[in-house]
Amino acid sequence: MDAELMVHELRRAGFDPQWQRVDTEADFLAHLDQKLDIILADYSLPQFDAQRALEHLNQLGLDVPFIIVSGCIGEERAVECMKSGATDYLLKDRLTRLGQAVRKGLEERLLRDDRQRVEEQLAHNAFHDTLTGLPNRALFLDRAQRCFHQMERRGGYLFAVLSIDLDGFQTINASFGQPAGDKVLIEIAERLVQKVRSGDTVARLGGDEFALLLDDVKDMRNALRVAERLQAELAKPFLMDGREVLTSASVGIAASTSTYKRSADALRDAGTAMARAKRLGPGQIAVFDIRMHTQAVTRLKLETDLRRASDRQEFLLYYQPVVSLQSGRIAGFEALLRWQHPERGLISPGESLPVAEEIGLLIPIGQWVLQNALRQLRAWQVEFPVTPPLSMSVNLSCKQFLQSGELLTIVDETLKETGLDPRSLALEVTETVMMENAEAALATLAQLKDRHLRISIDDFGTGYSSLSYLQRLPIDNLKIDQSFVAEMKSAGESLEIVRSIITLAHSLGKQVIAEGVETGEQLALLRSLGCEYGQGFFFSKPLETEAAGKLIADARTW
Repeated sequence: MDAELMVHELRRAGFDPQWQRVDTEADFLAHLDQKLDIILADYSLPQFDAQRALEHLNQLGLDVPFIIVSGCIGEERAVECMKSGATDYLLKDRLTRLGQAVRKGLEERLLRDDRQRVEEQLAHNAFHDTLTGLPNRALFLDRAQRCFHQMERRGGYLFAVLSIDLDGFQTINASFGQPAGDKVLIEIAERLVQKVRSGDTVARLGGDEFALLLDDVKDMRNALRVAERLQAELAKPFLMDGREVLTSASVGIAASTSTYKRSADALRDAGTAMARAKRLGPGQIAVFDIRMHTQAVTRLKLETDLRRASDRQEFLLYYQPVVSLQSGRIAGFEALLRWQHPERGLISPGESLPVAEEIGLLIPIGQWVLQNALRQLRAWQVEFPVTPPLSMSVNLSCKQFLQSGELLTIVDETLKETGLDPRSLALEVTETVMMENAEAALATLAQLKDRHLRISIDDFGTGYSSLSYLQRLPIDNLKIDQSFVAEMKSAGESLEIVRSIITLAHSLGKQVIAEGVETGEQLALLRSLGCEYGQGFFFSKPLETEAAGKLIADARTW
């Protein structure tokens, strides 16, 4: 009778209940496997009561609104039931409140469900990448740390950490946009997961960098085989806007050793090995060894010092004279960058400039060289007026040359500031840069020649210039690479190569500068071949500003 009255009240409150009455503990437990919206219970049942029912719900971890409807429950017992998880309690003579109590219980449960979903999502996001759904760095490191504990407990247990970075992924983003790039990252994540065991962990660390934890590997050669398999999978084309796009991956491997104490150290070393693989070229694999860590620490310090070098005024310009072989007098200088490191002394461009390029400092350093070299040239022209005036050669990096807008702005501003005749400036670009970026090179050279600057091809003879392309280049000078000059004797292959270059240049209306002149014999041969200019230690080593000025003042001839 009580159950029917409650159902009546619920219908009167707008509910359409589907209900089942149970009278024993066994029946109650049997119905808990159903999806229940609410439980209405008398406090006292035959061999069973509401308190016992609440205990079962708590033990099973079920969140079902539980309302006690009783005619005999006292306030003390009611409070006890509420502490055990009851949602509400009603006296049977006040059933008109039942609909309101049920509605409140259901709403509170919905709020709890929503809160639980939010908390679960937040917990998931804290340890997973939002784009790919893969574990993130924090979860990866946690799982790797468990492998360390496993290694301590099990003799012979091995694992490996792989750092995986896509080669040239920025090009995909630049060409197709970030949404397309994100699709590629999602597909990469799926490919990686499909190619490893269920017990292994694939994580996305950020950007286009992924990591793989290989658990319980029998032999470290297995890690290499997995890396090769993953590279082959990632080398398969991706479909972008109906076009196939190819990419590759650089992989670094760090094997588990007893020297590791933290999972972050293993991941760091895998990243170090991956950076080494990238420097070897696209699609390479490198296995970490301790020398890499030493090199990475040294490299990091070099990067840090290089970033501060400009502010600390540690960059210097040295000047090596370029001598006219016809008059034997100094015709100009080549500006050469040096870095006066406070601890290591002079650091050569061969060590510092590749690092500067990788960390984005090459353009500002190149601008500094150009500006300061031209200012110094103007000061010398004023102090030592000769006809024709002294000139200055400045080397351009590939990035400087190809970013023609910035280059032209700096050239224009510096020429205007110094009042230099543009013909006093010679810009040097290597043969390789010219050939690998042929059309862009032609466009940039045309703009430079419009300003009446002189252009030299540096290290000529070491690249692969075609004669037809060489004819098209609006250049003024060919600089013979010093490797040919060094081997040049009165007879021999190098002499003939030098002769051929000079003949070719003259047939194209270009002048020739020979680099690396170190002996009187080389000078005599170059003069006999009609070479216009020479540069090298026979004349002078690169000099600081004051010494170079003194050399000009001495008016020496060779």
